[in-house]
Amino acid sequence: MDQSAFLDAMNITRWRSADKPIKPYLVLHDLDADLSDESLINDVLRLLNVKIAECEFDCEMVKGPQVIWDMRKVKVRPRVAWIVSAPLSELPINPQEKRQLWQQISLHIDKQQTDKEERNAQH
Repeated sequence: MDQSAFLDAMNITRWRSADKPIKPYLVLHDLDADLSDESLINDVLRLLNVKIAECEFDCEMVKGPQVIWDMRKVKVRPRVAWIVSAPLSELPINPQEKRQLWQQISLHIDKQQTDKEERNAQH
């Protein structure tokens, strides 16, 4: 069994340095690289109304931040991400995957707008 999966199953959080502030959002990916310069990522985050500076990029689920985008090749349950897509390298060459990504973004934006309208109506 994978050590990370075991720790997650036991609800054991991983140690993090106290001097490193926790960012509120998490983008999951397969690459061991800095993805913050990718234009597609910046475009998607902007559409989701999330600043890139608020995002942590990691290959594994981390307790604390809200998972907003899971672009790993192998998706792991529970699926809690706002949007789920193929890995970044596959999106430009697979129109079907790109279409599904944009549909999810559109649905998320619509849901945010509906939630906002409902909150305003309650006040």
